[in-house]
Amino acid sequence: MAKNVNMKGVDRISGLPDSILSHILSFLSTEEAVQTSVLSKRWRNLFTLVSNLNFEFDEKHIHWRKRHKSSTVRTFMCFVDRVLFFHAANVDNFRLKCGKRVDSDRIYGWISAAIRRGVKHLDLNISLDKFTFPGALFSCRTLVSLKLETGFVLDVPKGVHFPNLETLHLYKVKFLNDDSVKNLFSSCTSLADVVICRCNMKNISSFNISHHSLKRLTILYSFDGSNCWFMIDTPNLAYFRYNDDMVAGYSLENLESIVKADIQFSIKYDDNQADMTSIFQGVSMASSLSLCATSLKLLLSCEPLPVFSTMVELNIWPVNLWLGHSIDKGLELLLSRSPQLEKLCFFQQLLISLPEEVPSCLLSKLKAIYILSFKNDEDCMRKAKYILKNGGALENFTIRT
Repeated sequence: MAKNVNMKGVDRISGLPDSILSHILSFLSTEEAVQTSVLSKRWRNLFTLVSNLNFEFDEKHIHWRKRHKSSTVRTFMCFVDRVLFFHAANVDNFRLKCGKRVDSDRIYGWISAAIRRGVKHLDLNISLDKFTFPGALFSCRTLVSLKLETGFVLDVPKGVHFPNLETLHLYKVKFLNDDSVKNLFSSCTSLADVVICRCNMKNISSFNISHHSLKRLTILYSFDGSNCWFMIDTPNLAYFRYNDDMVAGYSLENLESIVKADIQFSIKYDDNQADMTSIFQGVSMASSLSLCATSLKLLLSCEPLPVFSTMVELNIWPVNLWLGHSIDKGLELLLSRSPQLEKLCFFQQLLISLPEEVPSCLLSKLKAIYILSFKNDEDCMRKAKYILKNGGALENFTIRT
């Protein structure tokens, strides 16, 4: 019988191949990965093989202050310089977050180094008043995703080319002009997912997204867009979320492939603002539609009211509820334009009156209904009885007080 070998004290991990150890280190922060270099000679240079690099410095950042009480901006810059100088592998993920005290020339060099190493996923959060990205960024063929959060005006030059870029997230970006927007989106031939959040539209008169491959589009909380037109032409778009103030106008075309739409207009409301027919007509082919009460009010003001012939799910949330503003037409009118509706969730106050002619969807299609903010009063009871009496296909009826 073989003797049991006493493995106590044997370092099995260090015996693993470099590829496995570098993969393990990729789950650590860059700082922690570098710290493993002091473990032994075997670990001294392993951090240079890690493909994920994450550098973050902010004088207000709690993590940095607690662990490096005596650290300075210079310490951070030297640390990044050292890691990139010794780094020997390609970079899959490169994330950089830094404040105004970090030298802009160093930032320029770090981004350039990531590009030279074939970066695929680039996440930049740069709080500078002025900065010019390296020219190589705008012709980076390896980029698959680009996430920008900037405090400066973004000037996108002509000749930009992102042949493999699939994901583009812009946060707090201020574009120089309409050409910058056009140059950026026209350069991304493989684009599938776009998020535009808290961007400044002051310099933009036409924010035009015309793209054949785009599948997901999210627009949230933009600033100074009162003079801006949103123009969207995306024949393969499957998901569209718009949570924002109203802008000067909308043009939505070729959204026949849309599956889910979420339209949430903010509480700012002006009866003299843009015609909403285009945006709601544009999403009328969606299978699932989510609205807030303000969005419902705007939808019901459209002439003609769109027909939602393929919609099977409708959610109306009590966000920005306009209880102080009368809604002449209620949810009942929308139900009459939704013949295939199977699932409905709504705030009970939005069902203004009970139609004499029962909507066809209630008679034969609606399987699940959720009523929010239900009260023990005559009006609510009348609505519930109406639904139970006429719900020919109803399987689930949920009431939440």
